[in-house]
Amino acid sequence: MTLKEAEKITGGLDLWGTSDPKKFYKNVQEELADLFYQDRIIYTWNNLGHYAKSMYDTAQDAMDVLVANTNRPFKEKDKQRFYLVKFIEDQMNIKNNKDKGPRTIVNENFKICCSLHGVDFTKVSPSKTQINKKLVQRKSFYEHEHDKICEQIIEKRRRVLEEKKSEYNRWIKEEFRFKAKEFKAICQKILKK
Repeated sequence: MTLKEAEKITGGLDLWGTSDPKKFYKNVQEELADLFYQDRIIYTWNNLGHYAKSMYDTAQDAMDVLVANTNRPFKEKDKQRFYLVKFIEDQMNIKNNKDKGPRTIVNENFKICCSLHGVDFTKVSPSKTQINKKLVQRKSFYEHEHDKICEQIIEKRRRVLEEKKSEYNRWIKEEFRFKAKEFKAICQKILKK
């Protein structure tokens, strides 16, 4: 069916409010959007049970889903990242370190950051600054480069603070506040090694 045949049958678009097809379709889209907006489902506490009935067979199934999603345990990998980020953030909030960036904090506390990152500190090469100032003698071979490990740690921190901020804050409220003393003791033990 062509447009002309359709106009003969329906009498043309001007009978429907406009003679311009673009305006006609725009008006139809706006009208449909308005109708969809009026018919949308609004979830409230009062009608939550009604909608849950249509989705689940029994009330226990609905409760199981609610409970399963409220008490999600943290993944072990995420916990390690959160400990690392918490340590860096705590160091940045110390009065003496207020003007320092994350890279400086990581370099100053590299031994702790490496162990929290999961890399053996003894297998990481010294930084170029340490070599140039001759503070450390360079061996012939190291498994990891200092700059790469430092970049990985900083990137981990950035990803947690940007992509998993809500989960990180939930971890601090739910778990870290009970384990803060243990964490400080572990950090002190790492420094003494």
